[in-house]
Amino acid sequence: MYYAWCLALLLIFNTTVSLAQSQQPVSTPTSTQVYVQTVASAANAPAIKDKLVAGYIEKAAVSICGQTHPIEVDAKLDTGADSTSFHATDIFIDKKKKTVTFTSIDGNGDSQRITCQYIRTVRVKKRPSGYDERPVIKAQIHIASKVFDAEINLTDRTHFSYKLLVGRKDLRKGFLIDSSQKYRLGKPDSP
Repeated sequence: MYYAWCLALLLIFNTTVSLAQSQQPVSTPTSTQVYVQTVASAANAPAIKDKLVAGYIEKAAVSICGQTHPIEVDAKLDTGADSTSFHATDIFIDKKKKTVTFTSIDGNGDSQRITCQYIRTVRVKKRPSGYDERPVIKAQIHIASKVFDAEINLTDRTHFSYKLLVGRKDLRKGFLIDSSQKYRLGKPDSP
């Protein structure tokens, strides 16, 4: 937003200087004209192109371990979280086989037992203090028209409203978040 306002002020200054040099009467743009110019400039900025403007809550589908039927859930798109977390209970890590087995619940409330390879274990800071060790697996996440590979950590999110929390590392793959909106993008496109 700061960049957009600086751009608008620069535009006003350049317009005023150009008009003064040509000895023509100066007309100051209205605040609406400045706003429209600022939004138009921001929309064409390279950092914004190819990104979807999403609400902070969106419909998502998660494909884990090559599942043919993704798990459909409501996802919280959280710019305050670094990594992506997915709801799982009864988590069992077999370090010899490098697998993790867990129970997951889809959007309909149906539970399923899943076993797949895990990549590593991460330590995630807990509130108010301490750390939580979580297994990390590979998944594919579908939000609207975007489909991307992600490394997600598994944790019990029973006491949270949303079973999937998408963090900054994955939001960088094509999203801008409008924290004033929910379900802006609709259901994920079919995989």
